[in-house]
Amino acid sequence: MSGQPDLAGRVAVVTGAAQGIGRAYAEALGRCGATVVIADLNLEGAEATAEALRADGTKASAAAVDVSDQASTLALAETVRAAHGTAHIVVNNAAIYHSMRLDPQLTVDIDYWRKVFSVNLDGALLVTQAFAPLLIEAGWGRVVMQTSTAAWGNGGAYGASKLALLGLTRGFARELGGHGITVNAIAPGPVLTEATTSTIPQDRLDALVATAAIKRPGEVDDLTGALLFLCSEGSAWFTGQTMVVDGGITPRY
Repeated sequence: MSGQPDLAGRVAVVTGAAQGIGRAYAEALGRCGATVVIADLNLEGAEATAEALRADGTKASAAAVDVSDQASTLALAETVRAAHGTAHIVVNNAAIYHSMRLDPQLTVDIDYWRKVFSVNLDGALLVTQAFAPLLIEAGWGRVVMQTSTAAWGNGGAYGASKLALLGLTRGFARELGGHGITVNAIAPGPVLTEATTSTIPQDRLDALVATAAIKRPGEVDDLTGALLFLCSEGSAWFTGQTMVVDGGITPRY
């Protein structure tokens, strides 16, 4: 497909890529020539995704990771180093979403709150920390955080964790910019995935879509253009930013 970046020779790691948006990201990177590591807590699902990508001609492998556990993220980075010698692209897509609860913050269970943050925020921190040495050694890198438009109005643990991720993105952008590494975020609106349809009530989804300029929910392929730009040479002076991909749902800021 014309207009896609040439990522041949790049090694990309996508967390939470066994299904849904993460899988679509992995597929898009593979189509552009990247070698893709499918990293997921669900190793069986990750292996199935990697097998499907290989069948389409992508160099792909699977690896288990618990992004909330530092030892696990460090082990993933060492696995990638041993297999490929380097890494260039890290997509922090793994999140607690499928089991998202819309508990009011006044009554949210603190253990649930901490679990959401341990994956959605701490996970992005730990994975980026683990892979930063490889990206720095490579002298070129792209880190992409998966946030959400829920950051600007959803409330609850999920929305708060995704809002905090914006600050993490900006901080890493400053710390890594001098090494030729950009750090940006994608904030999707409602996207039709199995997780979305099983998590968000239909009436709430319909209400969100009704406020959009483009009156339909997103598809996973609606997000891959933003990802590929952020992983391209064309985004070399674009860092610390959040690309909102939501069909024009407003207001957001």
